[in-house]
Order: sequence, then C-alpha cells, then structure tokens
Amino acid sequence: MRINTPRKAVTGTAVGTLVLSGISIAAAQAASAEYSISVTQTAPVKSVYASTSAAASCKLNTITVTRTSMCLDVGARVDLLKNGKPVGSATFDIKHSMTLKTSKLKWGESFTVGKAKLVNAGGIHINVTVGGGKGVKTAVKFDQGSTLGPARKGTVGYAASVAKKKQLASPASYRFTFTKAGYTPGEITYKSAKYRWDDKFWGPTKRTKNPGCVFPSFPPVFTLSRSDSKVDESARHILDAQRKITGHPGASTPLHRITDETTINTHRRTMCGNVHNPDPKKYDCDEYPFAASKEGGNPARGSTRIISRSDNRTAGARLGGFYKTQRLLDGDGYYVRIK
Repeated sequence: MRINTPRKAVTGTAVGTLVLSGISIAAAQAASAEYSISVTQTAPVKSVYASTSAAASCKLNTITVTRTSMCLDVGARVDLLKNGKPVGSATFDIKHSMTLKTSKLKWGESFTVGKAKLVNAGGIHINVTVGGGKGVKTAVKFDQGSTLGPARKGTVGYAASVAKKKQLASPASYRFTFTKAGYTPGEITYKSAKYRWDDKFWGPTKRTKNPGCVFPSFPPVFTLSRSDSKVDESARHILDAQRKITGHPGASTPLHRITDETTINTHRRTMCGNVHNPDPKKYDCDEYPFAASKEGGNPARGSTRIISRSDNRTAGARLGGFYKTQRLLDGDGYYVRIK
C-alpha cells in the first residue's frame, strides 16, 4: 500500500527551511519598501478680474479673468516618497492662457509646465489630459511622457456645440500625472475659470449673432460720454442718477440684465407712466436704472428725465449692441461708466 505524504507536511518543511536559513516571511515583507509620488499645489488659487489682458496681469497662484480671456498660474510641488517619507522634490509652476471667441464655438489655450527646481528628483515624467465639459471636445498637444525639469509647452484646442437658443457652461478640468520607474504615480487636478457658450441671440426668425463664448463671472462695462452729442443727454442723466441713488447702481454695484419683455414693459410703465411728456414725437421719458435691468422699475431707487427721442433711442441701441458684443444673457451683471 502506498502512503501519500500530506501536503501540510510539505508546506511545514518549506517554512522550516526558510527559518533555519535565517530568513523569515515577516522579514522578507518588511524589506520591500514602498515608493510613491505625492503632488500638491503650493498655495490656494484666488480669482482676480482685470480691465486689461488677463495674460498681462497674470500672477502666481491666481486666476486672472476678463470677459474673453483667462490666465491661470498654479504653483506645484512633486515629492518622491519612500515609505511615506520625502527623499526628493521638484517645485515649479504651471501657467495657462485661454482666449475665447464671442462669435465662435472654437477657441484655444496654451500652457507651460515651468522649469523645475529638482532636489534628488530626476527621471520624473509628465502626462497631461484636459476635459472641456459636456458638449466640448478637447485636443491636447504636449510631449507626453517628457521629463520634468526643463520648461515644457503645450496647447489645448476646444470645440463646443450647443442647441438653438440654449446655453451651457463649464470649467476646463486639468489633470497632470507624474510617473517615475518603481514609483506609484501621483497627480494634480484643478479647474479653469468657468466659461459659457450659447446660441441665445435670435430675432423672430433668424440669429442676430453667431454662437460664441465668454467668462460670465466677469462683469463688462457699458460706456457713454457726456461729450458725445448723440447721447450726451442720456449720459448726464445716468451720471446724475448714479450719484443720487444710494448704492450708486451701475457704478459701485452692477446692474443685471433681464430679457423678459413683460417685465421690461412693466418697469418702463412703473417709472414713466405718470411722467408728463410735452411732445412724444420729440421726447422720451428716460429711466435709470434701465427698464431692462433687474434693478429697474423701482421709483424709490430710480430716476426719470425727459430727454430728446433721438438721444434716448441712440443710447438704447448702443446698449443693445453692448449686450450682443459682450454676450450678456439674462441675469448677467455689468457696470455703466459715464465719461
């Protein structure tokens, strides 16, 4: 009769051999160090609104925004870790410059991973992905897998789509992944300022402006001049009203566009319905804040004045053009400046 040796005996013999040779399983596991990469932002990012080009005003750890441009400069740090303890580091910044098109649904961005200060941190490689949000396709051009150290440049192309008379908004989502042989990868993710694209400018039967994009958080400025004979009466009335009304609406605090015609007409009647007009063919009742603003329609915080019809209509046409140029949609804020 053949007697089979139990498997447990074989296993026990193998373990015993390891112990006798001076190597234990626990010791073998402890000898395997863990190497990983940790990536962090060096400081919080704050938002700044600029009256000039965003790129010209760009500063480290800020998002600088105009109506159509953004500069984002993020400080970053990569740490190489062994069993959770730093053994090397790299510090650098990542700078983005994005420019939108107010009459197009395609736009571009450039970015630079800056020159890194390396301390025992050679051989780290970079990969970049960018998401544009729902309805936006992105195309990233970058030397993927390039080594962190020298400055590296890249670009992103954006192509958006939106339904007729609709709008969408999203930030870009950035992901920078850092790898090194033998190390668990690390990454940093953050977002751009939120941009908005729309196809909202339509007349009764056709578009009045092609679809396009803006940064909606930036309030643009509508300007009239008292030295412009075509709108000088409107300009003087607005300036007087801004000085008189507490809070200086449109000057110290923004106005907000509304598009509902029923509400706009109600605002106009509330402000001008009882104002005497000596000759409606020559004159208009001008109201401020504008009837087409959320702040309009309140006699306790508004002003009316009889001015020439042509002056009022010219100023109104310019305001309508300003709405289109700046892609001001319902609820968007803006300022009114009188020179």
